[in-house]
Amino acid sequence: MLSRALLFASLALCAGAARADGPPPAVLQSELKYAPVPLFSGVSAAPVSGAATQPGALYALSVKYAAGARSLPHTHPDTRVVTVISGRFYAGVGGQIDEASLRALGPGDSIVVPADTVHYGWAKDGEVLLLETGVGPSGASLWPKPAPQR
Repeated sequence: MLSRALLFASLALCAGAARADGPPPAVLQSELKYAPVPLFSGVSAAPVSGAATQPGALYALSVKYAAGARSLPHTHPDTRVVTVISGRFYAGVGGQIDEASLRALGPGDSIVVPADTVHYGWAKDGEVLLLETGVGPSGASLWPKPAPQR
């Protein structure tokens, strides 16, 4: 019964959205403004929607890995859903990059990276385009975390 109620609520929301004036807003890949991700050479990101720094806000980031680029082992304070848009992305979990345990992901494949999970990625075979979504606040910390300065 609950799933039926959710279905009708979803249909009502969709019907309401369909009545809005004009087409839905579009985010074109060609118009995104990418900036280098300071922690990882060859990785850049552009906001698609929302703000990753805003507490409780849903956000989406378009992330590009240049051919051969790696993200070193790191964590995020929030859970992220990572979807491969193009290319072949190799993902791993743990504090050291272990090529034998990498998971190869292709276009349309997704992974869920729980909050505070040490993970890494690699664009071994060529450029990769990802869509990363989560609920802020977010950020990234290299693993192991550096000792505090005294």
